[in-house]
Amino acid sequence: MGALTFTEEVSSTVPAAKLYKGFFLEIDTILPKILPDFIKSIEIEGDGGVGTIKNVTLGAGLKVVSMKQRIDVIDKEALAYSYSVIGGDILLGKLESIVNHFTVTPTDEGCLVKMTTIYNPIGDEVIPEENIKEAGEQSGKLFKAVEAYILANLDAY
Repeated sequence: MGALTFTEEVSSTVPAAKLYKGFFLEIDTILPKILPDFIKSIEIEGDGGVGTIKNVTLGAGLKVVSMKQRIDVIDKEALAYSYSVIGGDILLGKLESIVNHFTVTPTDEGCLVKMTTIYNPIGDEVIPEENIKEAGEQSGKLFKAVEAYILANLDAY
């Protein structure tokens, strides 16, 4: 089986530059504050730029508890950000990596966030559909929580 690619677009009332800053550049400080049951800790190896590794420990009640991410792209002018999940039990022993690309586009009402996720299986491994569906649901909840936090603290961004 080859790579599986999913693309989704989400609109937000948050101005594009503010959402980009909060959701991508300051996410490591926001998440543990607003979702302590979801994100237990984030350990950073690097300066926060491209190539930085983040070791994320997820909450105890979740099915998976670890994730190792590598930042691949930070383009503040184009409002683009990419990272790859390259380790941890979140890969289920079936995936080589999960690549996430984001672009934020300004709109009259706020912005549009385009998210593309590429699941790269190991060999011929099949990724269970329920795992992909659950990952999408968790991402949606995470986005809404961070968006609400940024809206409530808009002056800080």
